[in-house]
Amino acid sequence: MTESLTDGWKDRSAGLIIFGAIQILFGVGAVCMLFGMAAASELQSRGSGAAPIPATSLVATVVMYALLAVYFFTVGIGSIRKRRWARALSLVVSALWLFVGIVGVGAVAIMMPHLSAAIRPSAEVAIMTTVMVVTGTIYIAIPLALFLFYRSPHVKATCEARDPVPRWTDRVPVPILALVLMMASAAVSVIACVAYGIAPVFGVVLTGAPAIIVLVAMAALCAFVAVRLYQLKRSAWWTVVLLIVIGIVNAAYTFTRLDLDKLYEQMGIMTPQLRAMHLADLYRDPMLWVLMGVSWLAFLGYVIWTRRFFDVPPPRTRAGDTVAG
Repeated sequence: MTESLTDGWKDRSAGLIIFGAIQILFGVGAVCMLFGMAAASELQSRGSGAAPIPATSLVATVVMYALLAVYFFTVGIGSIRKRRWARALSLVVSALWLFVGIVGVGAVAIMMPHLSAAIRPSAEVAIMTTVMVVTGTIYIAIPLALFLFYRSPHVKATCEARDPVPRWTDRVPVPILALVLMMASAAVSVIACVAYGIAPVFGVVLTGAPAIIVLVAMAALCAFVAVRLYQLKRSAWWTVVLLIVIGIVNAAYTFTRLDLDKLYEQMGIMTPQLRAMHLADLYRDPMLWVLMGVSWLAFLGYVIWTRRFFDVPPPRTRAGDTVAG
């Protein structure tokens, strides 16, 4: 046993294997969702009477679950092999997952009265209770368990002992790694939105070629910023702050000025169930605006807090690197 595990640290190899296997199971679940989408699409094409799946939603969903499957299989295997990069990615992604989950569960709670319009009154209580339990488990309980495990100093020491070679995740502080992953995810998400063929920009809905150009340019900017954040460039940090401010203004202006039912129809995802929810009324709910405002401010506050990491040299990970002060 190496020195890092005999100097007061406990070996968490068994835990890394267990949590790695759990993440692989999540990957299997993502693959099952892909097959489920394919089966639903096939039933639709055969005229089985199943609810039609909008093509744009199908493309975006397939991309999302494919990426999730790749991620969970990769980090799951990495955790079983006790790799430093797998621990770092699991820690960062579980923290982001938890934050998004808390906001998402709050949004679901606010949306419940609107969801009831599309549910039979006799099944309303059972369905809403099930929705809250399932969303709370998936978006809060599971990422919280992953976060608490992978943030443990014993887990960190175990990975460093079993995998002594510095990895790419060691080149930046963990909080900056989170920003890098957020911007990279934003780039992928924006590219996936190309399937919808629209881009709301300050109350104006661009369609066709102009929308595609704007979305591709935005995705390229997010990807470029992710790379520059990884290089600990201050200009990238300032760009993130600017994007957050612009995003807040754009979202507020868009949701207050546009007909959301018409917007969803242009996106090709309007269904009778969504129409019954009266989206325009939903986005006028003051509680939803409070939740969105608090979430954006929390994210902005986090980004401002990370400013300190751009004032010191990056961590040493190779012989030729500068040693961090």
